[in-house]
Amino acid sequence: MAIVHRFTLGGVTDTTLGIQLAPGSDEPIAPRTRDRTVVIPGRAGAWDFGADMRERTFVLPCQFVNCTTQALLAAAIRTLADLLFDDDGEPEDLTLVFTKESTKTYTVRYSGKLPIARIVAGEVGTFKLPLTSFDPHAYAVESTDSKSITVNADYVDVTNGGNVKTPCEITITNNGVADIDWLRIVCRQSK
Repeated sequence: MAIVHRFTLGGVTDTTLGIQLAPGSDEPIAPRTRDRTVVIPGRAGAWDFGADMRERTFVLPCQFVNCTTQALLAAAIRTLADLLFDDDGEPEDLTLVFTKESTKTYTVRYSGKLPIARIVAGEVGTFKLPLTSFDPHAYAVESTDSKSITVNADYVDVTNGGNVKTPCEITITNNGVADIDWLRIVCRQSK
């Protein structure tokens, strides 16, 4: 049995939109890069000044489901179009969340063209939904970790369990009667 991947676009589930993600979606492992190099005539190779990530593009093969008449299909198409565009007819910035990574969010907008192939007497429509995330990173909800120290402690360990370099914010509140005499913060980066 094939696994059907689900997604939410702009806070609306694919099921509510009446669409289903078909196998073969184009979800890139990483976005393309913008390489900064200079080629100097008469010198082999090129000078490499590093690279940046470009936008991330998703091409989601979808089909409308449960459209038993042409009128229901037309209404489902209109609902999707209303979600993709704002009141001025401009592409809307929307959140994209795949249920297989429900804690990760991309900000995307419609970018490209969106033809629909009508099959079964016009009652089933298949299409490829092109979405671009101009910020190529997926984001998750920020988490915090709180430690209570009730005795003199020589060492308190606070660990970032993620895989992204994250600046930490340290807030110290003294609820005791004695003053804090000293404090030393040591940051170590583990590999």
